[in-house]
Amino acid sequence: MFSTYKKLIKLNLDDLALYLAVEGGLFLVVQIIIGCVMYFARPETSVTVACVLYPIVGGLTALVAGISHVGVSFDQALRFGQTRKRALGLTLGLCAFESGFALALGGLLATVERFLCPPLWAKLAGMDGWTSGAIFFMPEGTTVNGELVSGKVLLIEDFTLDWYWWLIAFGVAVAGGIIVGALIQRFGSKGGWIIWAAVMAPMLLMQIFPQQFSSSVELIVPVLAAVFVAGFLWSIWSLLHAVVRV
Repeated sequence: MFSTYKKLIKLNLDDLALYLAVEGGLFLVVQIIIGCVMYFARPETSVTVACVLYPIVGGLTALVAGISHVGVSFDQALRFGQTRKRALGLTLGLCAFESGFALALGGLLATVERFLCPPLWAKLAGMDGWTSGAIFFMPEGTTVNGELVSGKVLLIEDFTLDWYWWLIAFGVAVAGGIIVGALIQRFGSKGGWIIWAAVMAPMLLMQIFPQQFSSSVELIVPVLAAVFVAGFLWSIWSLLHAVVRV
């Protein structure tokens, strides 16, 4: 099975280019925007956003990839004589591999923004240095501890998420892709309507009963989590009993 798994990864290496294009392109766009703001507006503060942005963007990309792999890779494996269990294992492994790549890429870009971009922002803003929490950078010859600092300093405000939120975001994305893919695999176009109803129903209820929702958040969150887990378990069962399409 491992040799088949390696071949499957090689066949889908172009998906990694998609992750690279989406996350890398977004990184460039965000940095160009921040750089233009620094150069033209000359603010005294800036923000790091990658640690919040990439779990969301990478997660959405992993969600789309998971849906496509269930609809394409899983069905192809069945057509070529693989058992449902083996096909599902290969599909889950492929989704995990690609999500791990997206997770690592997002972490790398967030690290680049955190440590390499602030000096550039400071120069573009006409500042002599930058500071962010415990990190303080000024040119050589300036003093900081207890003494007056010569020169202007750009204050960097960090918007970050703890590491486990990254894992949760990607885990939810992969599981969500499997759920949506399984619905479409079993019900066809009707599965799309089921997904639409599942997404729209909570939104409509929140609009109709806003006070009840706001006062029941502590109950609603675990209920939604339980429904999501149940949906994932159902999707695994459904794929293990999938009809082979010819």
